[in-house]
Amino acid sequence: MNIRVTAQTQTANAIAYQRQQFAMLAKFQDQISSGLRVKLPSDDPSQFPALTHAKAAQLRLTMYSQTIADATTDLNASVNALQEVNNILVRAKEIAIEGANSTTEPRGGYEALAKEVDSLIDRALRAANSQQDGKYLFAGTATTTTPFRVALTDTNGRPAVIEYLGATDRSRVLISQGETVQVRYAGNQVFQSSGTNVFEALIGLRDDLRAAALSGANMGQAISARLGQIDSARNAIGETIGEQSATLAILDTLQARIADLKLDATIRAVEIEGTDYAEAMMRMKSQDTALQATLAISARLLQPSLLDFLR
Repeated sequence: MNIRVTAQTQTANAIAYQRQQFAMLAKFQDQISSGLRVKLPSDDPSQFPALTHAKAAQLRLTMYSQTIADATTDLNASVNALQEVNNILVRAKEIAIEGANSTTEPRGGYEALAKEVDSLIDRALRAANSQQDGKYLFAGTATTTTPFRVALTDTNGRPAVIEYLGATDRSRVLISQGETVQVRYAGNQVFQSSGTNVFEALIGLRDDLRAAALSGANMGQAISARLGQIDSARNAIGETIGEQSATLAILDTLQARIADLKLDATIRAVEIEGTDYAEAMMRMKSQDTALQATLAISARLLQPSLLDFLR
């Protein structure tokens, strides 16, 4: 059976072939301009799954890196607040030693020391209510709740009882697959554990000093008894500082490891999807040459003649 190839068929075939070549040329031009060789699964079906895996790893590691950075910021702020409380307790111990000294002037001397302890209590309360990014550091999981408040005052309006309002559980954050760290501690465990209550130690010292000032008697023995309570509170604060510092060291090591893994994933993704400019330029030039040849041949084949009009 004879199949007649008409001018219309030739024209359609030529146009279709030219479109195909234009598309290939545009593809190589896009690879060079964008720097990307693989954008769609059809660009490289065999490598696209590996590219998807590498990009997923990049996103996951980026999330972990940000979480670690946030946790590091929170823990550094927490350690700073705890160091402030430690400094307060160091000064409280110095005051207790001075108050226990038999040479302390009974009235004026004790009252001056008591007033200084009043200021230490205020500083300790502010430190215990420290915030980072608008969230409380020592309220446990209740990060928007002010952890400590003055629940009872004496007849002169000075703090007598300080109450904890936060959660009893520490907040945790995910820093890698299946691994979490404690970030925001429960303040009652840090500042008000049995026998190591920071506020009770400070308030008790202040009351002892003021009692001595009012009575005019030497309260050296009673004030000396507060030293053990202050030391216990300070040791508890030191243990928490040590625990959080150890966590910071772990986070620093993990952050470096994640940075390496993220770099590996990035390099892998670039290797798969990135343009090989030398190859792309060569193929683009080759495609352009082939296209120009096709256009020239098509122009000769498709020139209309008188016979075309007579058919």
